[in-house]
Amino acid sequence: MPYFIPNESIVDAIVYAALSGVDMRMLVPGISDSRIVNAASSSYYGRLLKAGVKIYRYRKGFVHAKTIVSDDALAVVGSANMDIRSFDLNFEINALVFSKEINSQLCENFMKDIEGSEELNEKKWLQRGWLKQFGNAIARLISPLL
Repeated sequence: MPYFIPNESIVDAIVYAALSGVDMRMLVPGISDSRIVNAASSSYYGRLLKAGVKIYRYRKGFVHAKTIVSDDALAVVGSANMDIRSFDLNFEINALVFSKEINSQLCENFMKDIEGSEELNEKKWLQRGWLKQFGNAIARLISPLL
């Protein structure tokens, strides 16, 4: 997900799924085309990591995939980012794909992308400097405008 600035309902859904034992993994850009968007996205990571969501920062360039892989036969693929702008303002579209074969291929690609990524560690993440934390908080405040 290149732009991850969710509303609270989406964050809650991800947290509840992780807390209920669902294997939740996110691949986000390690290299972003916007420092402000990256800072706003990062402001959600602490809560997600605490709930058990595994977050990976892609290191081989800018990841631009907008894909959700669920279970064995359901995937969501499209142009919508996981942000307020995509949901409410832009003319974005996603497709629900019910196919074990396609889902398997998407999952395989995701696992390959994880190999080129760095997993965030909750303890280390929460110990980052106060200046970064402050910058994340400010970016989150303006995130509805991003």
